[in-house]
Amino acid sequence: MRNVARLSKSKFQKGLQCEKALWLEVHEPESADPVSESTQWIFDQGTEVGRLAQGLFPGGNEVWEDHRHPDDALATTARLLSEGVTTLYEPAFLFDGVLVRVDILVAAEGGQWDLFEVKSTGSLKPEHVSDVAVQTYVVEGSGLSVRRSNLVHVNASYVYEGYGYDVDRLFTTEDVTKEARSFMPSIHDRLERFRFMLEGPEPDLMIGTQCHNPYECAFSGRCHAFLPSAHPITDIPRLSENSLHALLDAGITCVLDVPEDFPLSGNQAETVVVVKSGRPCVDVDGLRRDLSKLEWPVYHLDFETAAAALPLWVGTHPHETVPFLYSLHIEKEDGSFTQREFISAGADPHRDVAENLIVDLDAVGSVTHYTSYEKRILDGLAAAFPDLAAGIAAIEVRMVDLEPIVKANTKHPDACGRTSIKAVLPAWCPDMSYSEFEIHDGLTASVRYQKFVRHLVSQAAADKILADLWDYCAMDTLAMVRLLDALRAEI
Repeated sequence: MRNVARLSKSKFQKGLQCEKALWLEVHEPESADPVSESTQWIFDQGTEVGRLAQGLFPGGNEVWEDHRHPDDALATTARLLSEGVTTLYEPAFLFDGVLVRVDILVAAEGGQWDLFEVKSTGSLKPEHVSDVAVQTYVVEGSGLSVRRSNLVHVNASYVYEGYGYDVDRLFTTEDVTKEARSFMPSIHDRLERFRFMLEGPEPDLMIGTQCHNPYECAFSGRCHAFLPSAHPITDIPRLSENSLHALLDAGITCVLDVPEDFPLSGNQAETVVVVKSGRPCVDVDGLRRDLSKLEWPVYHLDFETAAAALPLWVGTHPHETVPFLYSLHIEKEDGSFTQREFISAGADPHRDVAENLIVDLDAVGSVTHYTSYEKRILDGLAAAFPDLAAGIAAIEVRMVDLEPIVKANTKHPDACGRTSIKAVLPAWCPDMSYSEFEIHDGLTASVRYQKFVRHLVSQAAADKILADLWDYCAMDTLAMVRLLDALRAEI
């Protein structure tokens, strides 16, 4: 029998999502996936939002000891309570083998307390209730009476006016006492189950929806390592958990081994057939019809955007998607092309982007994009700047989304039914790769830009970030040039 260490609020939440993940967190934490830059940024934003929310209850006392000194934090909390402190930030409590740190605890009438958990999200989510519930359970088990349990999150409708944040308008407080207390009676039994599980061997749990819901699991890489690198069954589009488990129970991990009589949807079955054949499947007539709608020259468009929990620019909201960079590859019918791009580091990047884009797109030629994302960005710009709406509308009538064309008319074995540009590009253009670039995805691009505009990096690093952002966004539109050329070659 192992000597299982005390649990924490985060471990409790992890156990609710997946007991195997909790077991690994306790016994093999070193096997977790590396924390990505974008994930760390989310954590850092959460910390920043939590500290800012303390301004809702100014003048409190903070328990400064970090997670490496839990016993000291408990002692400090006890001392502050004995001294009659009425507002505490990050107090620590231990009960039933669970240690929690409460974001904000405020004295209420009759010797009771109000508990506040702060989240950087723009709304209350179901998983927040169990988070608040286990804190309330531990605080009350430690001897305090909780009057109200609250979830504090950023107010998505708040408009940043500059010169600091108005915390009273930035945050929304929701009373979740009823919901938390409905969950609390199950906590002790859940803890007993977790402890029993932790004393045994690693749980034998199959991969499934718990690997990414409600959070991406930190041990996903470890748990998926048994799958083949080429054509794992998890690549089959929209494969249900029941179907996934049925295949795994039969010892099938590769698409090439899926039986012909295994029940799949039409699209899934077609994907399996194409993968097994090793040859692309193209509806030549459909592809010719869809591509004939293009008007030359073709402007391939891609945006990079930032969505900060705490708005960075006057007039924007928390988590508002703000475009700061676009790339255009302008392709002629003979395959030749030129490239334009624009990045804004100004006080109003999305207006800068809109104004420059209207000029750079000229007046004639289709504007291709990949997925509806670019259309949503343009819709947002038109709504934000009515004086530019006519110019943006003139762009939108020229737009052609390449993804539905790819999805309707092609299946490539190397894309395995997936239609994202990151899957389709290497399938049709295997000589092209994002691996040589410093930035490989849009989330990292967003994080680097936010670090740049907030002056969180040196000047040398800032210059490199700008260059890396140029390269990444330009690769996205060059990818559309190459993809369109590959598709045209099929007809």
